[in-house]
Formats: sequence, structure tokens, C-alpha cells
Amino acid sequence: MKSTISWLDYNAAAREKTLQVLTLFREKDSRDELGISGIRDAIADQLFPGTSTIQTRLRYAFFIPWQYAQMENKGVSAENFQAEARQAELGLSAELSKTNELGVIGSAAGSTLRRLPSSIYWAGLGKWHIRRFPGTGQQYYAHANRLHDLRRHQKKRMETEEGDSSRTHDTWHPRVLQLMPKDFPRNADLTLTRAESGLLLDLWSSKVGDSLLAWLAQDMSRQHQLHDCNEIWAHPRAADFPEKLRHLLAHAQRFAILINGAALLYNLQLAELRPDFTHKIDSYQESLNVWAQNKVPLLHDWDLQAFWLCVMGHGHTITPNTQQFIRDFLALVLATHGNIVHHEPARQLIKQRERTLKKSRSRFDNPAVLKQWGGSSGVSPLNYRWHIAKDMLRDWFAGYTTGDDT
Repeated sequence: MKSTISWLDYNAAAREKTLQVLTLFREKDSRDELGISGIRDAIADQLFPGTSTIQTRLRYAFFIPWQYAQMENKGVSAENFQAEARQAELGLSAELSKTNELGVIGSAAGSTLRRLPSSIYWAGLGKWHIRRFPGTGQQYYAHANRLHDLRRHQKKRMETEEGDSSRTHDTWHPRVLQLMPKDFPRNADLTLTRAESGLLLDLWSSKVGDSLLAWLAQDMSRQHQLHDCNEIWAHPRAADFPEKLRHLLAHAQRFAILINGAALLYNLQLAELRPDFTHKIDSYQESLNVWAQNKVPLLHDWDLQAFWLCVMGHGHTITPNTQQFIRDFLALVLATHGNIVHHEPARQLIKQRERTLKKSRSRFDNPAVLKQWGGSSGVSPLNYRWHIAKDMLRDWFAGYTTGDDT
């Protein structure tokens, strides 16, 4: 009978989730001044599952299992596992920094690095089924002793009886571990091998096969061509995307347009409250006028009810208040044809939304918090992690087409 592990640790899980949320709010690409992150992430997770805004290079999906499997095999105790894992990851960062490649996590922070690669990629490794241990990082550390005992028991069984070698590691995908270089982490770099890219293609196709991430990798493997674009709905192959994904992207584009207008109006009103940022007022007014002329026409045929069917029930909280805010703001935008620069109902809706979300820390009511505003907050159009996915696919394509066989 195959050995298994099960556990429950709600406190650890809650703590890990909280840390992830807090970190996301600190990232510039995840600013959520108007409380729409649940919608944004529900779309991004369907398009590019396993990604996050703070990931850098794709080969970390192999580094983390390799390092942790090494520590499992050494029998590092639960009491020491987290500390040794940190030192191992810092050591890998130092090794990678020698390559002068972009995207090395911790290359500047060194020993003061707060968010380790394992934490950044942990959820994605589970989504892609590279990580088979189903718990949080903290739960993993706590079960290090049990994991080592299981490894030792399975190894002994494999030595004394014929069995399936793929079962020797329940924690990580066995094919990932088979690809670990013998001298790892010495001479490590961020370039995927052909075998690593091939394995990722297999995992994406089988585990997240209905995603755009998988479709793009499959298409690139057939076309032998890497495409680039700033917005995913402008992708050169967009017309050939599966119908379900084209439908989702049509909604995603319209939602990005709507929220960009809300963000511009939000920042315009803040600029009007700050004497030292009056020079920003004309810029935001002009941006809103361009938005009304070039973008708002795309909202006139938007089926909002169909949009909710696309984003609800995908693992993210989208409150009734958030849904009502979107409905109300869209109605105002359509009624005014986007001419909301001086439209008082639209202005009041934005103010009330922020007050509801931030209460006493609303920038409209708290001078100390307003003083911390730097002149621009959350105005970059939503990209649903496309820029991260694009970099990952670039790494993947390089390995698939030109990577070493080893």
C-alpha cells in the first residue's frame, strides 16, 4: 500500500494566506485602491494559473523542488528545516548572481531578503502539480521529520522489492527531481534545458490545459515562433484562441477599460486636494478625455451579466458591494459617454467607494494618509499578469527550442 501523509493546520494556512495577501498589496502591479482585486485575480488565474506578480524567472520552478528534496534526503529536522532552507535559498541567490542574469531573486537584498523564492512560487508549484505536498510552506517545515521517515521507508522498500520508482518522492514530481543536475546548486543558471521545458509543457497541458498559458505554449511548440504584445487581447494569435478564452478576454479587456477610467478619476480628485500636485490635474484630465474618446465606445455593448458568470466562483471573493460599484460606475460612464471629468455623481461614487474600503484611512478624509500619496496610484491598466506570463513563456521557448538536452 502506498504511504501517504495527511494533516490539518488551519492556523498555519491562515497565516500563510495573510502573508501572501499583504505582500501582494505591497507590489506596484497589484495596487487595488478601488477593491477590485478579486475580479482581477479571478480572470488572471483562468488565463495564467500558477503565476503571480512577484515571480521572475521560470527555472525557479525546478530550483525549489531540487533544494527541498536535497534537504529531505539529508534528513534535516523539522526544528531546523526552515532556517536551513533559508540559507540554501540565499546560497542559490549568490550562485545565480554570478551569472549577471536578470531576475535573480535576492541579488540586491542578499541576507536581508524577506520573501524567499520558495514562498513566491509555492502556490504555483502546487497548481502545476510540481509540488505534491498539499499544504503550506509552514506545514511542510513542520512535517519534515515525517517526510524523511517516509523517504527512507520507500527507499528501503525499493531496494528490497520491485516497485514503481516514481513513488519514491511524494513531495515533488519525480520527473522534476530526475532532471536535477548532479552538481546542483553549483554553476546554476536561469536557462531551462530542453527536457525541463518539455516537462513543463506536459504539466501545463495536463494540469491547466484549459488555460491560455497552456494554449500559448502548445501553439509555440507547433509554430516554433515567439510572439510579443503589450496587451494579451492584442496577441497576433488572438483570433485562434479557443472560444472560451476569447470570450473571457473580451470581458477582461472591457473591465480593464472601465477600471482604468475609475483609477484616473480617483487620482484626479486626489491631485485636486494636494497643492503640490496641481500640475498633475491637467494630465489626468487629458488622460480621461482620451479614455472617453478611444476606449469607452468598447463598453457600449458589454454584457455585464455574462461577465459575472465568467468571474464568479473561481476562488476569489467578489462582494455584492463590489458588484454594485461596477454596475453603478458603468452606468454613469455609459450615460455620459465617458465624460466624467466634472461629473459629480461619478466623482462621488469614487469617493464613497474608497471611504467604504478604507474608512478612517480614506485619502479623501485623512490628511496624513493623503500626504503619503505620491501623485499616481493604481493607474496602470490591468494586464492580468500577462507581463509575467510573457516572460515565463520567453524562458520556456528558449529552453524548448535552443536549450541543452541535459
